[in-house]
Amino acid sequence: MRIYRLENAIMPYAWGSVDGLHEVLGIANESGGPQAEIWMGAHSKAPSSLLLPEGRRPLDRMIASDPERMIGANVASRYEDKLPFLFKALSAAKPLSIQVHPGLRKAGRGFDKENASGIALDAPERNYRDRNHKPELSVAFTRFVALVGFRPASEITAFGKAIGSADFGRHFDNLERRGGRIELSLFFYALMTLAGEARHDLIHAALEAADRATGAGSAPGDASLAWAWVQKLARLWPEDIGVLAPLVFNVMELEPGEAVFIAPGTPHAYLEGTALEIMANSDNVIRCALSDKHIDIPEFISVLGFDAAKPEKTSVVRSAPGIETFDCAVPEFSLSRIDASARPIFDVAGPEILLCSEGKASIRSEGGALELGKGDSVFVCASAGEWSVGGTAVLWRATVGRDRADGESALDGAR
Repeated sequence: MRIYRLENAIMPYAWGSVDGLHEVLGIANESGGPQAEIWMGAHSKAPSSLLLPEGRRPLDRMIASDPERMIGANVASRYEDKLPFLFKALSAAKPLSIQVHPGLRKAGRGFDKENASGIALDAPERNYRDRNHKPELSVAFTRFVALVGFRPASEITAFGKAIGSADFGRHFDNLERRGGRIELSLFFYALMTLAGEARHDLIHAALEAADRATGAGSAPGDASLAWAWVQKLARLWPEDIGVLAPLVFNVMELEPGEAVFIAPGTPHAYLEGTALEIMANSDNVIRCALSDKHIDIPEFISVLGFDAAKPEKTSVVRSAPGIETFDCAVPEFSLSRIDASARPIFDVAGPEILLCSEGKASIRSEGGALELGKGDSVFVCASAGEWSVGGTAVLWRATVGRDRADGESALDGAR
């Protein structure tokens, strides 16, 4: 059998929900504390374990011991004997920090620079913990709210006029007159570095404007949602300039099954809800606000692309009967939703992780069969060959994405 059950690490970050992962995936919470994320993969920080007859063994060590069998020769060669994606389920009861992830070149340079400076890999002030970029795709399990990318300049300046701050007004005026990337970058730097009494006064003016907008009920839908989040964030972070983030970044609401792709260089923050997340295998996070962790505003700004636009929801492609694939052309990963009742058959072309979110499934391969229930996950070796699934389950299939060179995908074998 080359399909193995997984035991996955649960990350107890303070922003995590106590019951979100239990409600969606049936994950037990014996401690009663926050359960922020489940990591399914081989990241060295918290690798999953394979449940073998002889006991548990970390997935990263299994891959290192026999990369060709576990992840396939092509993937091993391209990604230095490592699983190139990290699969997660996350549940946010409180907003996450405002953050950004670097592109490949920036990650490599940042990693080398911090190494040369003698900053330990596990140091709290570390920005770059590996050399990889971190594009990511999030799919909502419940209503999911996030900040994603900069609003158009016209929207930011409209909020600025509603605030009516005389001291900070010139920055909104400059953005309104030109509205380009340079003006947006100058505006954002001025906002994020505002300190002392000036910062306090701007936050206070924004809260007064939020009270007017939400109290009168006259603000249109998107504006009303933004002002409401300003009020919510202020209750959690009363003197943090990140309170104004919903006026600068797009507030995006996802209904269950909807998804958003976040490219490197895109500022974002998850505000509430439970979702699946798949990303390149990286833990590089640079923060600028709404966090007790390390904040590095200059480095944050250096990573941003300063593209201002409304984010689009990721489309879904029916790649085969019972298989819906999220349209996200990333080399490191691909994500599909599988209806087990369609009884699809797969011919493995790379490593895979399967997660059951509802119902029961029977997975069959040449080596035997495994039964999966809600919250169960398995790792499929690249050498597993053909496998099929049946039952009543909904499965989520994480695979390696499109090859940079030949355009092939691990999904090409589904039928």
